[in-house]
Amino acid sequence: MLCLALLPFTAAAQALHGYELFPHDDPFRSPIADPAEPRAALSRLEVRRASGDFRAATAGLGYDFGLLRRHGPGPDDGWQLSVFGSVDSVFNLDLPGDALMNSDYRFGFPVTWRSGPFSMRARLYHQSSHLGDELILGGNAPKRLTLSFETLDFLLAWGYDGWRLYGGANHVLRSSHESYDGSGVHAGFDYVSGPALFGQRWIAGLDVKWIEQADWRSGVSAKAGIKIGRQSLERRGLTLLVEAYDGFAPFGQFFVEDWRYRGVSLQFDF
Repeated sequence: MLCLALLPFTAAAQALHGYELFPHDDPFRSPIADPAEPRAALSRLEVRRASGDFRAATAGLGYDFGLLRRHGPGPDDGWQLSVFGSVDSVFNLDLPGDALMNSDYRFGFPVTWRSGPFSMRARLYHQSSHLGDELILGGNAPKRLTLSFETLDFLLAWGYDGWRLYGGANHVLRSSHESYDGSGVHAGFDYVSGPALFGQRWIAGLDVKWIEQADWRSGVSAKAGIKIGRQSLERRGLTLLVEAYDGFAPFGQFFVEDWRYRGVSLQFDF
């Protein structure tokens, strides 16, 4: 509805100095190691948990779509309003039919900003989580909850020569279930190298979250790999990653469990 409302003002907005409608890039770079970031990716994981180890696969499809950008004095500076949507699913490859365990659906509005080495992102978003039918029918599911909530989160970052430190917090504004309520803390760092042969870049990141819903236990995610292609915003590319995780499960209703996994991931960069 917001996009449709903006359409009549397209020509006027583009005519205003310093404004851009539907920008392609974003002042705030998405954290590399955060497993909940909107992206198009496939992963193959080996999961360890108290109730039994299993082989898993994840599939994610998400995108941040820029709505309006106000450019600042620098080439990457300014403010931006965007909309994002994503769905992230995890499958148990040891169950018949590679049973779907959980899907998380997210939709929200990020406001991002950059000025020199500093950048910021504030988001208001909705998430709903749904257990897979095969998991429920097979008797392997946790106690089913109708889990949906709205969250406000905030990250502030400082970067230098490819390195970036970031930190922030989040708070659940409304939840459909009393078991998922409260606040959280989020911190991490990542690195993106300059372009080398054929335009590839080395990347790595460490992301840590503490949430009140899991009694302030941490969730630690680490990823490292190589970006291939996409020498400019107009070109596509691939990112190959190795990843590891330890802490509360970052998948919907499974947040009450502790998971440890490692694996590989293929990310599609548009």
